[in-house]
Amino acid sequence: MALNFAITGVAGYIAPRHLKAIKDTGNRLVAAVDPHDSVGLLDQYSFDTRFFTETCAE
Repeated sequence: MALNFAITGVAGYIAPRHLKAIKDTGNRLVAAVDPHDSVGLLDQYSFDTRFFTETCAE
């Protein structure tokens, strides 16, 4: 059974290693957030990831 993951700081230095680990273990990245647009990076690992540039904390 595949697990769903979300990642914050996806444009960061270590994020590609986390993205690769999620993909290599057969899991899914379903959401990512970072103030910098890193959609090109996400496309290398998943096409179904929801990307956000901000979070809403109320």
